[in-house]
Amino acid sequence: MTRPALLLALCGLLSSFLVWMVLDHNHARNSGTEIILDMEPVDPRSLFRGHFVIIRTPLHDLNLTNLEGDDDFEDGDRVYVTLAQNPNGDWLPVSTNKTKPDSTQTFLQGRVENLSVFSARTGDEYPLIDHRGLDVQYKIESYFADKASAKALERKVREAKMRVILSVTKDGQAVIRGIEINGERHLDKL
Repeated sequence: MTRPALLLALCGLLSSFLVWMVLDHNHARNSGTEIILDMEPVDPRSLFRGHFVIIRTPLHDLNLTNLEGDDDFEDGDRVYVTLAQNPNGDWLPVSTNKTKPDSTQTFLQGRVENLSVFSARTGDEYPLIDHRGLDVQYKIESYFADKASAKALERKVREAKMRVILSVTKDGQAVIRGIEINGERHLDKL
């Protein structure tokens, strides 16, 4: 194979891979279960990453004492967090597992970033009880926006209730679809 033909084949292969990534992301955004989570945004800027909002949800800091399932995690372990919707429509964690739950349940797949153990006392007559907590990362921790949108978000963060809109696939992968500000949905376009 000649050098130009090899270069053309390599460019075609890389282009095909990029197209597949976009189509796969689009499929995950449009075919998954939609869940909306409260978020605590922080608006940093980075010279290399541009304008983005760091997202923290109630699913990022889990108290294993309140959840069913496995609780013997180590830093770096994969964790499957099963969710259930309460009567108010909020999605809450109900269990943590080391193995993938069955496909009829809604769950997020994450990675244990940090394991914590803390002690608590419920009253003077009760002994100290050790609680285990997990800091979990789901690959949804950054929401990128163009400069104008990021500036507008930065102003709204101070006065508005913000929630993140996710699409969760059957294998637990989460993709950010957009954000909700005071009940108004802002979905991203691909």
